[in-house]
Order: sequence, then C-alpha cells, then structure tokens
Amino acid sequence: MKQWIPEEIKQLRKDHEISQRALSELLGVAQNYIYYLERGERDPSNSLRLLLSCVEEKLKRKRKRKGG
Repeated sequence: MKQWIPEEIKQLRKDHEISQRALSELLGVAQNYIYYLERGERDPSNSLRLLLSCVEEKLKRKRKRKGG
C-alpha cells in the first residue's frame, strides 16, 4: 500500500488541480485535516491511505475520459 507522504498528497492535488477543500470532500474528512497531512503534522491511517489511492485512481480515470 502506498504510504502517502505529505509531498505525495500535495502532488495529487496539483496534478489534478483540486483544492484542499475538494480533496477533503472526496475523502470525507475536514479540510484542515488535509492541511495537517500536507504539513506532515498528521499521518494518514491505513483506511485513509486506501481512500487516497482510490481517489487517485478515480481522478486519473476522469482525466483520461476528458482527454487529458
């Protein structure tokens, strides 16, 4: 399972041009939790790592359909 270090979470958002708020809504967590994850102040649980991987795949498929 991918570990999802802070830089990877930031890169996920940048790659798909989504805000911390949008990512938090996709994951079902508070926006400030994304902020803490990206700063390395919190570590994602195994469940959240799994959700992040699922969201990443969903965003990749969505981008492919749009031709990006």
